Amino acid sequence: MIRQHRAFTLVEIIIGFSILAGISLIYLIFVRSSSKEMQFSADHLNAVVLSQKVAEDLIEELALNPYGFETLGIEAAALSQQEVVEGRSIFFSFIEDTRAPYGKIDINVDGAIGQQMQPLYDTVDKFKFTVAGRRLADSGDNEDRNLLQSNIDFFWKSQTGRGEFNTSMQMFSPITAKKVDLGLVVDQASIDVRVPAEVFANPAKTIAEIAAAAGENVEAIQALGRISLVTRDFVGSDYYIKRRNDIRQLIMRLGNTPTSDLENQFEIRKTIADTWYEMAKICFQVVAYLEPQFEILQAQGKFKTATGTGFNPIAFQQDLFYYRIIFEYFAGSMVQARYYYNTMLTSNLIRYKGGKVQTQLLQKLIDLYRIVAILPTRIGGMHEHRTFLDRIRTFSEGKNPYLHRLAVFERGLLDIPDEWLKRHANLDRLNNIIAVRVPTILSFIKTQTISMITP
Repeated sequence: MIRQHRAFTLVEIIIGFSILAGISLIYLIFVRSSSKEMQFSADHLNAVVLSQKVAEDLIEELALNPYGFETLGIEAAALSQQEVVEGRSIFFSFIEDTRAPYGKIDINVDGAIGQQMQPLYDTVDKFKFTVAGRRLADSGDNEDRNLLQSNIDFFWKSQTGRGEFNTSMQMFSPITAKKVDLGLVVDQASIDVRVPAEVFANPAKTIAEIAAAAGENVEAIQALGRISLVTRDFVGSDYYIKRRNDIRQLIMRLGNTPTSDLENQFEIRKTIADTWYEMAKICFQVVAYLEPQFEILQAQGKFKTATGTGFNPIAFQQDLFYYRIIFEYFAGSMVQARYYYNTMLTSNLIRYKGGKVQTQLLQKLIDLYRIVAILPTRIGGMHEHRTFLDRIRTFSEGKNPYLHRLAVFERGLLDIPDEWLKRHANLDRLNNIIAVRVPTILSFIKTQTISMITP
């Protein structure tokens, strides 16, 4: 049997090649489109990562530095368009320590993303971004004043057009005064009941009757009674005596603890510092509670003669001096707390505990130095704060940019005390009591008690 073979005609070949070419073209278009989409997805992911880095920097800055938006240059405005590479942005200028001396980044020679950092450089070179920030409320003391709205916008050129990624977030950055009573919580009604018997030795009479007999205002007699009883109660309280004994025992334990026992060295120092700090808080609460009572006494009390006021001038002098003792104990406790927190920053203890603990201690110390700086009885307090900030500035340069920016900015503000206090509503509130009212009260105590016992 003879088999016949049929050959492809030219037309069939042409049709076949046309179909193959069409399929290939569709495949190439699909591949090219997929490649563009894959590249866009990769760029979008990179933008997400870069945006996250900026967001984390903002959070870290504000957690440590209350002036964060200002030191970063974005307070109430958007930063102009920035680039990721070559250290052209503050957010990408502290990346890597590339050369000796290691442990300190010099942004002029290392730290930035440079061309030698491949393939990272080519990956992020195309990205540009802006950062904007504002407070939800421009003025007042409502809660929105403490919230910051931040917008981070990344954009880049891609094969499919302009790529964009936007991030918006709110951050807590308190600048208003805490809505709390700074004074000690006292049951005034129970205090006032004790006044006739314990202050004026006349339990059968009311405060109004005592005031009428003494020729004084009721408010002045009541204020004097509160000052007398609160100061006596505190100075003779178990709390006051126990805390002083606790501190003495802790200091003895610290002296008997080997310096090589880092865990106990750190914990004992911390306990001593915390105890001094708690003592300072309680003493201040007494001072703050009695401040308005002194205002009444100064404004309404007559104090014409040693006996015309109806109370014992020696007891009066003693009670008023208790107030001075409590204030001085507050001031001394603040200084002692600051000292013992400082001792926890020794190189051995910090290496043992780590950088996070160090940062927390520095934040605590900055607050303490601020308060000591406004103490009227601590003449060198402001100088001490300036010196401390200078130490932080030197220590943190090239190591902790957040801390460094804080130290530099606040150090400059200290040359304008009114502006410095304006930035710290809580500190300004303390200043009105500690530096404004207390010196007046102490002067009143001195002049009035002397006149009461001097013919």
